[in-house]
Order: sequence, then structure tokens, then C-alpha cells
Amino acid sequence: KQWYQRRVAITAGIDDPVIKKIDAVATLLETCQFAELWTSVTQDEIFAMKGFKESVREFVIHVIKLSYKNIERDFLVQMLGPLSGEEEFEVILRVNSWVLEGDSVFIGHKEEMVESKEIVEKMSIDVVQPLLAIR
Repeated sequence: KQWYQRRVAITAGIDDPVIKKIDAVATLLETCQFAELWTSVTQDEIFAMKGFKESVREFVIHVIKLSYKNIERDFLVQMLGPLSGEEEFEVILRVNSWVLEGDSVFIGHKEEMVESKEIVEKMSIDVVQPLLAIR
């Protein structure tokens, strides 16, 4: 929250429209408002640099993998941004091992991503005694 407030304070004093557009797009990306982000970047040529859309799409795919088990196909297409056609969509599905089932896309089991970790705490009885009220 503090970082965001500082960023707002810094960009508030800048009148450069390019910096303001970049900041607006960064905010959309950080808040996972991907449909709005794609609308913004496709309307402005400053975001037409080579590799920009691909990098954004990689980030979106990463967020989708972390957030969804199943997702509606149409919503997924919106999140992925402008695609050259159905073939590109199918490539994305194949590369990420996602399965199209009717109008839904199966992303994967989140259980596979969970890593277990054993935590061992060593405390002396003097530390624990006041908590247990042992006398």
C-alpha cells in the first residue's frame, strides 16, 4: 500500500502523457484487470514494441495458472488479449496443457502446486510457561 501511495505521489507531479499512460497500464496489470489492459494497449502505439504483448500474455498465463482450476473459454480469451485466430488459442492451450471441455477450459489441479514444508520450533519451557500458566 505504501509503495502504491508513493507511486501515485511521484506520478501526480508528472505532466508527461506517455508516463501517465504507462502508469495507467501498470496499474491495470497489477490489479489483474486484463480485459481493460488489452483495450488500453491496443489503442496506443507506444505499446507496440516488439515482445510487449507476448510478455504481458506470459504474465496473464502465470496468474491464470495460480488462480483458476476451470475458466470459461470466452473469459479466458478476453484475459489473453488479441489473438491472431483460433489456431493461436489452441497453441496456448496445448503449450500450457490446458484442456478445452465445451465452453470451459480445465487449467489444472491446484493441489499439484502446493509444496509441503515441515516447520520445527524449538523453545525452552521458560518461554512457553507463561502462556500455559504452569506453576
